[in-house]
Amino acid sequence: MNKQEIISILNNFPYSHDEYWIITGSAMVLYGIREQTHDIDMGCTSKMADQLEVDGYSFVLTESGNRKFKIGENIEAFENWIKDTTDMVDSVPVISIRGLIEMKQELGRDKDKKDIALIKEYLNSKIELIDNVLQPEDFVRLRNTTGFADIPVEHARKALRNGLVNVSALKDGELIGMGRLVGDGAMYWYLQEIVVLPAYQGMGIGTMIVNHLVDYAVKNSSTGKFTTIGGVSAKGKEGFYQKLGFEVIPNGIRKMIEI
Repeated sequence: MNKQEIISILNNFPYSHDEYWIITGSAMVLYGIREQTHDIDMGCTSKMADQLEVDGYSFVLTESGNRKFKIGENIEAFENWIKDTTDMVDSVPVISIRGLIEMKQELGRDKDKKDIALIKEYLNSKIELIDNVLQPEDFVRLRNTTGFADIPVEHARKALRNGLVNVSALKDGELIGMGRLVGDGAMYWYLQEIVVLPAYQGMGIGTMIVNHLVDYAVKNSSTGKFTTIGGVSAKGKEGFYQKLGFEVIPNGIRKMIEI
């Protein structure tokens, strides 16, 4: 079924929007990530699960001990299955994109891994990366939101002016992430403040920012055969950089790139 068919079915669904949310493949269709799905999966509150049981719908218990209901031919409802938060899509409550990725990661099947790739490809099409438009006030705000030490706006202004390049990640015009390169602009480049707002973390946006800055360094390097890109990883984030080809060294991270 396609998006309009899902919405049509839900418009006639006799339970409150406040008590359920659309998940998995049907959520992907509502977001426009996929064209079709076989059925409608939803999470629901215990209150709705109780009502479904009263209304005579049979259920099985999942491994977590929650109820799973089959409702007619098209709908399966999973009690209290939710990750992150929900968004409204065409007046339908839908698991957030971040929650959708977390659900797919938890399921871990081959088809879920393919779906995660589709979701991140969809996000890439929605994110705009723009160089050198980052404002000092936004620089400070994003740093503070993600646990960096507070700095005066004038310090931020000078830091941005003296850096080699900064990039802003925008979604629908909203600043949701940033990153910087500092260094000598010829031989050595250093990643700084690779920041994504918490609500958008885990969606591949940090990877987009790092790859964008790495590409900039490679294109503008004057070293001849190799260029070196380094940085300092926040504690616990080393694995993120390792997946992008960086080596973890005693005082930070490093990536040697052949030009």
